[in-house]
Amino acid sequence: MTDSTATEASTPPAPPSNTAATPFGFRPRDQAHHETSLRALSVQSGQQCKRILIKWSRDPVTLAQSLLYPALMVLMFRLVLGESISERTGVSSSYGMVPMVALVGAMAGASVSGIGLRRELAGGMLHKFWTMPVHRSSALLGRLCAEVVRILVTTVLIFVVGTFIGFRIETGIPGLLGMLGVAVLFGISFSIMVTAITLLTNKSTITEWIAITTNLLMFFNSGFVPVDAYPTWLQPVVEYQPLSCAVDAIRGLALNGEIARPMFLTCAWSVGILAVFLRPAVIGYRKASRK
Repeated sequence: MTDSTATEASTPPAPPSNTAATPFGFRPRDQAHHETSLRALSVQSGQQCKRILIKWSRDPVTLAQSLLYPALMVLMFRLVLGESISERTGVSSSYGMVPMVALVGAMAGASVSGIGLRRELAGGMLHKFWTMPVHRSSALLGRLCAEVVRILVTTVLIFVVGTFIGFRIETGIPGLLGMLGVAVLFGISFSIMVTAITLLTNKSTITEWIAITTNLLMFFNSGFVPVDAYPTWLQPVVEYQPLSCAVDAIRGLALNGEIARPMFLTCAWSVGILAVFLRPAVIGYRKASRK
């Protein structure tokens, strides 16, 4: 036996590579893809986001509430109000109506999403995800990512429809990005609130009541009519309610007008809502998944 043959015989076989495929063509799980790793969180959150978006795309109610309803609302307000607000303020009423409808669309979509979440809870879907070898936060984070996509699509659609009634973005791409950022921040904070309330309450009608409240806010904000058109005692409430602050921020970004104050108030409202409802949403999801 030669020296080379003896060396080969004495060398232990190399351990199987973690990247080798199994007989069925799948790669074995490795430590980098462990269910508690950040990689698992990112991958599985993306999968959850895709699952929810596909589900929404196949639900006529969600599509109508998120896309068709806001688009028709812009045209309806234009048809009913006409130029009456523009003649009083000297600025096209579209700069109030379009941001208002975009934000209301984000809120209405969150309410419909809350109804879908309650159905998944009743059907045991959340419990199934909890018992599977996946990252615990992936389902909730994936839902929030899907909400961001929905808000962006709804907002862009409303802006496009708004161009037919005179809505223009005078500040270009930076202004558009800022407006989308305001819509996402406002919409996500509202979605977190809806998620927390949906998961922590046993009443099946609570989400419908949230939707009704959303529709009421639409008629008491600075996007519908100017603040000074409301009764004097109601003006402070209208001016400082969260929807008015977000509408004023988007209007300022579109017209290159006042931005600092409404942006500060919008961020304050959104951060405040997140601070109050984010932890309850996580706790509620954990409790609901274990049922």
